[in-house]
Amino acid sequence: MYKCAVFVKNKYYSDAGMDFVYSRMREELGKRDIRLDRAVGLYAGYPDITGLECDFSIFWDKDVVLAKRLESYGMRLFNSAYTVEVCDDKEKTFAALDGKIYLPATVCSPLVYDVSDGDDKTFIDLLEKHIGYPVVVKENSGSQGRQVYLANDRSELLSLRKRLMHVPHLYQRFVRGACPGSDTRVYIIGGKAVGAVSRTNTTDFRSNAALGGVMERIELDGPLRASAETVAKALGLEYGSTDFICEEGKYVFIEANSSAYMKNAEKLGIPLASLYADHIAEAVYGTCL
Repeated sequence: MYKCAVFVKNKYYSDAGMDFVYSRMREELGKRDIRLDRAVGLYAGYPDITGLECDFSIFWDKDVVLAKRLESYGMRLFNSAYTVEVCDDKEKTFAALDGKIYLPATVCSPLVYDVSDGDDKTFIDLLEKHIGYPVVVKENSGSQGRQVYLANDRSELLSLRKRLMHVPHLYQRFVRGACPGSDTRVYIIGGKAVGAVSRTNTTDFRSNAALGGVMERIELDGPLRASAETVAKALGLEYGSTDFICEEGKYVFIEANSSAYMKNAEKLGIPLASLYADHIAEAVYGTCL
């Protein structure tokens, strides 16, 4: 049987990490007699799928409207539109996980219309009482730590609030790990934890590799595995990562990613592309051979 698939990425963005994912998935799927090509010219409002003769798509984009549109035409996506949407919006992520996993104290910013200055001392007082300092401020959507900030006092908090007033965002308690820029990332395939790394950044409170974080492979202990798989189940993750900070012996959930890059993990011996290709082949064709 002729087997083929398409790799869907954002029409207006690409980088070396994304190119690596495409190359590795094309290689691994090819070993399983599945051809992977890039999809081009897709728009959410009018997706031309007449030329997309494929069995499924590896959806490496955050365009949820496009994902839903493709699914409406019967295309199987890895990950699903739901998973992409809930992972890319931090407020939706935390709403989906509320009561299921250990979460840091979180307050979502109220909606402020663009005709209002949103000046509200009562809200700032609430944040100080409920969260305290330092406060982590996150835009609801973002990548590679670029939309995550830290407020150490009221002055910095007011400055960030004024800057982000009309941008969907939230506030969280700063979770104290081994050092300010450290966390643990667990890679998920088919809803199961398949490997873990520690990430440490000595120059920034954000551990992202794109900001200088250094990764080291670690063993998956029982509590970490259980926490990661609880998150994966709630979010429907077929591929991605879940990030935690271990604080006083407890794994505190930080965020999930439905398009976690592969290169650094594979360098550390976690065969993500091969495992993902096996999962896809089994899910679509009933075999990983």
